[in-house]
Amino acid sequence: MKRTISLLLVFSFLFIISPIQAIEKFYTYYDKGTKFMEKGEWERAIEELKSAISLEFEDAKRKRTYGTRFIKYYPHRDIGICYYYLGEFNDAMGELQLSYAYKKDKKTKEYINKLNYKGEPLDLEDDLIEKQAQQKEQEELARRQQEIEEQRIKEEEIARKQQEIEDEKIKLAKEKKIKEKKELEQMEKEIARKNKELELERIKLDKLKEKRSEVSKLPLGALTYDPSKVTQVGSRLSVAVLPFRSNDQAKDLTDSVTEKLIIQLVNLRRFRVIERSALDKIMEEQKLGLSGFVDEETAIKVGKLAGADVIILGSINMQLGFVKVSARGIDTETSVLIVAKEADSGNTNIETIENLVEQVAIDIYNDLPLVEGIVMEVEEDQIILSIGSNVGVRKGTKCVAYKEGKKYYHPVTKEVLGRNVTPLGELIVIQVQEKMSIAKPIGNISKIEIEDKVVVK
Repeated sequence: MKRTISLLLVFSFLFIISPIQAIEKFYTYYDKGTKFMEKGEWERAIEELKSAISLEFEDAKRKRTYGTRFIKYYPHRDIGICYYYLGEFNDAMGELQLSYAYKKDKKTKEYINKLNYKGEPLDLEDDLIEKQAQQKEQEELARRQQEIEEQRIKEEEIARKQQEIEDEKIKLAKEKKIKEKKELEQMEKEIARKNKELELERIKLDKLKEKRSEVSKLPLGALTYDPSKVTQVGSRLSVAVLPFRSNDQAKDLTDSVTEKLIIQLVNLRRFRVIERSALDKIMEEQKLGLSGFVDEETAIKVGKLAGADVIILGSINMQLGFVKVSARGIDTETSVLIVAKEADSGNTNIETIENLVEQVAIDIYNDLPLVEGIVMEVEEDQIILSIGSNVGVRKGTKCVAYKEGKKYYHPVTKEVLGRNVTPLGELIVIQVQEKMSIAKPIGNISKIEIEDKVVVK
């Protein structure tokens, strides 16, 4: 009887444990795939690499496996290389470009350049450009801090002058009885003159305070450009942030992370962010569940219905001692991936997660800069612009063309406060060079002439 019970316990234990032991880890599949690649068995390698992707989708230079062990993890790149050697070039380019969107890697660039498919080879100077952008950001931050310090000194000077005026009024009151009327009138005129000068200084001070206030609203690190200094014609680029995806450990954070990203994008003042309630209504009308976008096509459909130029799809993945937040933007008109950013940390507390979301929002902001330019040439079916890759313009960038009119001046300071502008229509960039780009009109557009202005949407 005891022997029978023991056998039953052993069989029960094996029945429970064996399914768990049968589950492969993503890095096991990845290791098998790379070994098949070394042997030139490309199709078997693709099968193993796709199994790895089903468990861990994104390419990364450092992917945590267990404990403190990390590996280089490029399944999309390696699948692209396999397709390349199998002669399936379209599939190869798709996987390589997806890998490059997640993590810039020289080997990925090498194979993309070999394919040279529908576009110019990628710039091998990306790292240098990124360093230059960071240096420029630091210089801009230092300049702004210097402006704030100068403004503080001016405020102290204004306060000192005000105190001098008050002291002078008291002195006048004491001497009024012994001084002649003419002297009093002269002193009062002098006070009026000083008051007028003070009023002009106050106007300048208010403007500087407004600028400082605007800067303080931007998160730290987001100062690569200031949207308020760029002419706004029509509406800014509209984005719709769809509900984040997550693994099981982070499922309770998806709503708060989604809302945090929306708030950050709104505070940056760069985009027109679609209200989440509007997305909920569209989802309800289309009988779709907000909790489960199974493919990008469904997400793009919702974005179009909401009037968004770009949809933001995000995810949060959390494990013991590690959390990663990622987001990517897709153009709803062309279905092209235009931006992909991620941030991770070994600390999983709420404050750290919020900081990661803020960093992703800042990276998206910096990767889609607002710049202005002019029309250099108008040809039959294309328009040549004075802005190029050196200021962040890329293929697919949307712009608004406009014509400048009358200037408006402050009646006291004579400062130019604004200009009358007439929108001419929207353009989309189809080819980019370093200092210029070629665009074509989108939809109905008024006549565009040389020296008309353009601004990135």
